Amino acid sequence: MRILAISDLHGDLESAWAAVEAAQPDLLLCGGDWGDPGEVKLSDLEHFTARMPVHTVYGNHDALDAVRAWQNQDGAPVLLANGEVRQVGGFRLAGLNGIWAKSHRKAYYVTDAEVDEAALQVAGKGGGADLLLSHGCPSGVADLTWGNRHGGQRCFLRAFQAIRPRVYLTGHLHRAQEHRTREGQVVRNIGATPRGDATLLTFHEGEWEVVPFHFL
Repeated sequence: MRILAISDLHGDLESAWAAVEAAQPDLLLCGGDWGDPGEVKLSDLEHFTARMPVHTVYGNHDALDAVRAWQNQDGAPVLLANGEVRQVGGFRLAGLNGIWAKSHRKAYYVTDAEVDEAALQVAGKGGGADLLLSHGCPSGVADLTWGNRHGGQRCFLRAFQAIRPRVYLTGHLHRAQEHRTREGQVVRNIGATPRGDATLLTFHEGEWEVVPFHFL
């Protein structure tokens, strides 16, 4: 299976389509930030699912009503719910939505307790997840900002440690970067697709290949 991962579009769906045309994937993943209300609408998003299956989490710049209503052609929701494990083409996929905060003042805020609970739910579901997708980033792991400061949060690091995915894809920081653990796990920040950043994954007979994909 050939999988394309994009992120942080901020309304620039043309860059997403450019990546899709260049990669020709069987499946599309997104780390969130498709675009704010007014930048994207459900009918725009549905063009992607007319082409291929899509799975996404939301970030802090998403038209949440549209993303929540969006469905694949088989009727399955595109949005991964926190704590859900979805079987996709022979691997197990899980997602963590939103960005960390201490409150729920914004609809896209998630707290430490919510991320911890979702991670425990995923980890407890018969093998956890092979691939974990989130908008937020794990503290100290592929989380450098353009100012070379760590931009991740400890709750996402704890989730990574609890779930132990083979591949963990993140977004939010707009800086593509990667870390590989001694155990062979890949943590990759997808970057910002309007800058030409994407990630190409190949899953075949239980093995993963994860490489940066530059298309501009």
